[in-house]
Amino acid sequence: MDINKTFLYLKEKMGKPGKDEMLEGNIYSVMFKLAWPLMISSFLMTLYNLIDTIWLGRLPGDEAKYSVGAMGMSWSLVFLMMGLGMGFGVAALALISQHTGARKFKEANHDAGQLYILSILFSIVIGAIGYLMTPFFLDFLTGSGEEAVQLAHYGTQYLQIIFLGLPFMFMFFSFEFILRGWGDTITPMMITAISVTANLFLDPVLIFGIGPIPKMGIQGAAIATVITRAIGALTGLYLLFRGDLGIRLKLHHMIPEFKKIKKILIIGFPAALGREGSAFGFILLWYFINRLPNQSVAAAAYGAGNRILNITFLVMGGLAMAMSTMVGQSLGAKMDDRAQSVARKGMVLMFALMSIIAILLFFLRNILISFMIPEAPDVIKEGANFLMIFALAMPFFGIFRGITGILEGSGHTVQQMFLSLSRLWALRIPLVYIFAFVVGLYSSGVWLGMALSNVIGAGFAIFVYSLGRWRESVIDKEPSELIKGGD
Repeated sequence: MDINKTFLYLKEKMGKPGKDEMLEGNIYSVMFKLAWPLMISSFLMTLYNLIDTIWLGRLPGDEAKYSVGAMGMSWSLVFLMMGLGMGFGVAALALISQHTGARKFKEANHDAGQLYILSILFSIVIGAIGYLMTPFFLDFLTGSGEEAVQLAHYGTQYLQIIFLGLPFMFMFFSFEFILRGWGDTITPMMITAISVTANLFLDPVLIFGIGPIPKMGIQGAAIATVITRAIGALTGLYLLFRGDLGIRLKLHHMIPEFKKIKKILIIGFPAALGREGSAFGFILLWYFINRLPNQSVAAAAYGAGNRILNITFLVMGGLAMAMSTMVGQSLGAKMDDRAQSVARKGMVLMFALMSIIAILLFFLRNILISFMIPEAPDVIKEGANFLMIFALAMPFFGIFRGITGILEGSGHTVQQMFLSLSRLWALRIPLVYIFAFVVGLYSSGVWLGMALSNVIGAGFAIFVYSLGRWRESVIDKEPSELIKGGD
């Protein structure tokens, strides 16, 4: 069976929007066609860690508590190391979507090739650094004491394996950003589904062992994740070289071109810095959590609760990513009115949907946490408290995420960086410290600080959006103009 023809057939049946429809069709219809595969993709990507959490939560005794807490803590470090590559992806998304809107398809192909070569090279370097630095990172995060030593031990076992597989993660993220810019969100969804299905079957085998395969615990979860993400990354690369997806990648596209790389770096560096700063902010959040009086309980509650939140964010993330593609292609086609209409309608829709999800999350919080860690009543109580407080701010976080999606599609990443860093460093970290340790609310103070940072951050985002600079296209600007223009 020809895998490429299979993907093309399924995309036709699923309703992928055409190039004319992207710029002229009903905004809600196009947004839905782009967003629903992104929502499912986000859900499926979250399932990687959710499945790990569910299986690891069923290990015997304290091994479950330490494994779940260590894995949640470890991913904050992975996101820190991945920030640079994700910044490159945002730059490529802006360039590819705007070149596609302008019908400059050869330029879009070259953008894709340059993203791949940058991602591969940097992921090798970053993966090696992350592997070597893992023990130092985890010692910093966990502090001292028996529980801290156990969290660091389990975290090291998991994290070093993940870092070895980082190039595959970078390659698949590159594939997703490229096709998002092109307007194809269905193909990445289908490949992600294949990877997650494979992970679903590999996880219990490697975690608990079967037959000649020994029990590997948290290391087994990491190995399963790396293997299945490699499947997705290599499948995506194969499809791009085949060329039937619209974007056609050739080897000469991956020969570094100074001008294109410079433009990607100029647009991508602020996005990367914003992600790096945000990721480090989450690491510092773990630093605070690991110094609470109920360290292991709070770590497990946050780890489990955050997995649940990631599932609820699939609606928000899907809409935001759809908005970035639509805004980018509209700006590339010099259709300013449509870009503004996409932005306004998208934000209103996102606020409404996130309000509904927040209400459901509020009332189902105990059931959801109990499903994640069924044999830990203290973790269930703390996790439900976390979800109750955080749910109150979710609609505002929807607005924040929508505006950062708009900035991604337009390529105005300095503004995006400002919003990301201010939400974490000017708001979340100070508020968490004040409520948790100064006021003395401890874990409840951490959750309250997180929620308030999203509410106030939404106000910052609305102000940046109202300035209107995001409506300027970046594809016709020289790298020097982007530097002088600030973004």
